[in-house]
Amino acid sequence: MRLALIAVMAALSAAPALAQQTAAPACDAMDEKLPADLADWSGKGALASAAGAADIAKASVVLGKGYDADLLQTPKIAYPVQPEKPGGSVSHGGLFEFTVPAAGSYTVALGAAAWIDVIENGKAITPASFGHGPECTSIRKMVIFPLQAGKHVLQVSGIAEPKLKIMVARKP
Repeated sequence: MRLALIAVMAALSAAPALAQQTAAPACDAMDEKLPADLADWSGKGALASAAGAADIAKASVVLGKGYDADLLQTPKIAYPVQPEKPGGSVSHGGLFEFTVPAAGSYTVALGAAAWIDVIENGKAITPASFGHGPECTSIRKMVIFPLQAGKHVLQVSGIAEPKLKIMVARKP
């Protein structure tokens, strides 16, 4: 009886481990099959974030282009709109600018977990949706915003690392 109980317990404890191993998708290569609107995600454009509104033009993001962005420590950033989750004094963040040519839905994709705000006319826009990136990609987070034509500020905050993979693209 004792042996049977030990065997049952061992089988039950192995089940979650097996489920975790089989739950992950089988990827031949990461970022190999990106959706068309995110095709340049693996691009290596270098970009330094702005610390405030005065130098944001130097941190301009081109739609559809992937960047490796250098971030600043949170206390060095003057966010135009206070992020809901700015992170602590040892976290990182940044400000970027991008121009929307026509009203529509735009995706902000990040390679790490972070808080994302898009500022339009001085106010944070409520996202239409958010979630993880497509399977077999290094996109960690995607947030879709309904935006009007014009210049916008992208605020990212609450990031552990000083570098961040970032992209803004029109949603097809």
